[in-house]
Amino acid sequence: MLNQMNSYTGVMTLVALLINTIALIVVICQTHFTKKSAILTKKSIDDAKIQRQLEVLPKLSWVIQVRVDLESWEKDLQKRINALQQSINREDSQMLKKGSDTKIKSPKDLALHKYSYSNMPSWLRELRVSGAQYYYDAIAPLDAVYKNGNPDYNYIQSWINERGKDSLNAISKLLEYVEDMVPNVILNTPASISNESFLSD
Repeated sequence: MLNQMNSYTGVMTLVALLINTIALIVVICQTHFTKKSAILTKKSIDDAKIQRQLEVLPKLSWVIQVRVDLESWEKDLQKRINALQQSINREDSQMLKKGSDTKIKSPKDLALHKYSYSNMPSWLRELRVSGAQYYYDAIAPLDAVYKNGNPDYNYIQSWINERGKDSLNAISKLLEYVEDMVPNVILNTPASISNESFLSD
């Protein structure tokens, strides 16, 4: 009876060991296939990115122009938010004046020329105009910083928390669509010789 139980226990141990071994093999296979799938997915994403970059090359100057505009608006809003927040913290009216001073009095002051608007691809045009709208929406109310000649710190705090940061976040998001569109190797092409210099009649 004891031998039979020992034999049964041995068989069960072997079965458990076999099941564990199979489970380990399955896990190893799954890990291998998951890793392989991740590599293939990354390659597919990289290939799609390269394809998009190549497709956009004929429109390179438009992409760069939109990118420069968005980066300029993003930088200006961030600079203003920082300066205006400091003016509140220090109750510094001079810093408040500097942070709120702007020459942008109407949308046309952003100088988005009709030629570029009419000729650039529609999707790129929409990105640019959307960025301009967010920027102008933030800048336009800064005229109301002073009430009766006195700085309105409460208004500025409200502007920072709402229009300022909302517009900054929106422009930063728009910028993500064009940041990787032009390969850096092309953006860094030496500018000492113009493109036309390489062309023959």
